This record gives sequence, structure tokens and C-alpha cells, in this order.
Amino acid sequence: MSRKLVSDSILNIIASSVPILFLQFIVLPIVGRQLGEQDYGLAVTIISLSTLFSLPFGSVLNNIRLLLNDEYQINKSIGDFNILLAASIIINSILMVVGTIYYEEHFSILNIIFVALFSCLNIIREYLIVSFRIIINYKAILINNLILAIGYLVGLVMFIVTGYWQLIFIFGASFSLLYIINKNNLINEKFAMTHLFKGTLYKSIILFFSVFMKTIITYADKLLLFPLIGPAAVSYYYSATIVGKFISMVTTPISGVLLSYLTKMERIRTRDFVAIITITTIVATFGYFIVILISEPILTLLYPKWADRSLELIYITTATALIGVISSIIQPFQLRFNDIKWQFIINLVNVLLYVICTILFYREYGLIGFCWAMLISSIVKLLMMIGLFILDNEKRNRLKLQS
Repeated sequence: MSRKLVSDSILNIIASSVPILFLQFIVLPIVGRQLGEQDYGLAVTIISLSTLFSLPFGSVLNNIRLLLNDEYQINKSIGDFNILLAASIIINSILMVVGTIYYEEHFSILNIIFVALFSCLNIIREYLIVSFRIIINYKAILINNLILAIGYLVGLVMFIVTGYWQLIFIFGASFSLLYIINKNNLINEKFAMTHLFKGTLYKSIILFFSVFMKTIITYADKLLLFPLIGPAAVSYYYSATIVGKFISMVTTPISGVLLSYLTKMERIRTRDFVAIITITTIVATFGYFIVILISEPILTLLYPKWADRSLELIYITTATALIGVISSIIQPFQLRFNDIKWQFIINLVNVLLYVICTILFYREYGLIGFCWAMLISSIVKLLMMIGLFILDNEKRNRLKLQS
């Protein structure tokens, strides 16, 4: 199993790397050069707004379906999830309309429709791809992500022709969805409630707010910076985070593979958990210095107009991203073995600390203080996650031995 876990993790890392590499290092730099720092800052802000909601909606349905799939099969129950999917799409559409109007000074109906469309397509895509995780088929995920990258390429061409950057994400998600729908029938499940709906809804709501608060820390930075300092500052900050976040996005899929395997396990030894976290921390430390070394030439190449401003922030933003990598490895252990309420509590504390630190540090030090606030809140969250899991796991294992 360990060999299969490693091979699936590597396969999923490769699968996730393809669209991220293409998007972060080819597509978005071209968009940035075409739009300029002001309009590019607005585009990054809208993308962050979309991800802030579409990611929690989609990933929550994905993870809840993965965690409860055996229970639904044992009870021979079919339904619930398409109802939750439809509700997510409706709520997300309303939020995208309001958010786009707020951030765009001179908004257009077409822009609003495009933003709502690609955001909702991402929710559907995030949920339906769980069909590959349930059967642990990461080769299909790799193929899907290659198709996603091709969709981005087609969308990039359409952007150059029309000027609408949203088409990049619309074509990417559409190409991906065509492949996923062709390979599974989840979207065709009954639009009906089962006797398991109440429990599934409860777990989905708790996990949504937990993931949403986590996503706030990751994406709301751009949403806050836009009204505070303006779109140009968003461009500087975003550019400073792309290398570190690329590594974070590439390694985060390991947590998805871990959860797929952990759903088959009844318990885990604390020393095995500590060993995994220790190895992850060592790798992340080496990764930090590598990112620092390669950031200057990469940023100078991709964003020559404002690379110098971004490099002033790189030491802090990279540390924050790699702390996030370690946290993402811990999360599947908590999802599988801890009460789901702890996800909510930890992320609530993290958001509150983030807000307090942001207010204090931004007032004193501006943009660099904002970056320090992100790092401090990320470290505190990591320590809380490790401490909670070890204490709870030791208690659970003692009770099982006594019984």
C-alpha cells in the first residue's frame, strides 16, 4: 500500500503541476503584460474572489462524497449530492454578481456573466472529479488536467482576440468537464433527498465554513489589498507569491491522495504521524531556500515591470506558502480521525488572529506588515493542528486499547 500511496502521490503532483505551471508561468504573465499592472491587479482580485467561494463549495462536496461514499453504498442510497451541488451553484452565482459589481469600477453585464459562469463551472468540476478519487484512479486525473491545460490555451487565444480574460477559465473548466462527464455518471444521479441527507448537510456546512475560513487566508489577501492600496499593490503582492504558491499548489494534492487512503484505515499511530510531519518540514525547509534562489530570475522574466517591488516581499511570502504546505499534509489526518468541528474551530481562530495581526501590522508597516500578519497566523494554525491531532489521537488510541 505504501508503494501505491507514493506512486499515486507522485502521479497526482504531476497532474496538478501541469495546469498550474501553464497558468502561473505562461498564461497569467501574458495576461499581465497585455493588461498592465492596474487592470491585471483587478483581474487577479476577481480570480481570487471566484476561488474564495468556488473552491470551498466544490472541494467540500468532493471530500464529503469521498468520506461518505461507503455509507451511501451500504445503505443503497442515491441522491443528496446533486441537491447540494445545485444549492452551491445558486449561492455562488449571487455572490459572484455582487462581488464583481463591487470590485469593477465600470462593470459590464458580460463581465458579470463570464465571472459567474467560470466560477460555477469550477464548482461542478471540483465535485465531479471525486469519481476518480473514489476508485483511486490518478491516471484519469492526470489526463483530465492535461485537457484542462489545453482548455486554458484555447482560452488564452480567445483572450488575445477578444480582450476577455475570463474566457481562459471558461474554456479550461469546460474542456475538463467534458472529459469528466464522459467518464462517470455522478451528474446523472437522482435529484432527490435520502434519509442520510440531514447528516450529510450538517457535515457539509461545518466543513464548508472550515474550508472557507482557510481559503480566506489564502485568497482574501488580494481582496483586502485592492481597496486598501489599489490594484497595482495586488500585482506586486501576487507576483511575490507565485513561486511559493506554485510549490504549495503542487504538493497540496498529496493531501488528496492521503485522504483517499486514510478513508480505508481505522487508526494511525502517533509516531507515524510525527514522522510524516518531520519529513515534510525538512523537505519544506530545503524548498524555502530553493525558492529564494530561483525567484529573482523567474520574476524578472515573467513580470519585469514590477519584479523589484515583488522581490522585497519574497522571503516572507515564501515562508507563508511552505507553512501552508505542511498544514495541507496534516488536514486529511484531521478530516479522517478528528471530529469535524475542530476544522471549524481551528480555522475560526486562524481567521480572527489573521484579522487582528493584519490590522496591527498593516497600520505600522504597510504591505510588508500585511505579509508578516499572514506568516504569523499561518504558524499559529500549524501548531494548533499538530497539537490537537496528537492529543486527540493519543486519547483515542488509549480508549481502543482499553476496550
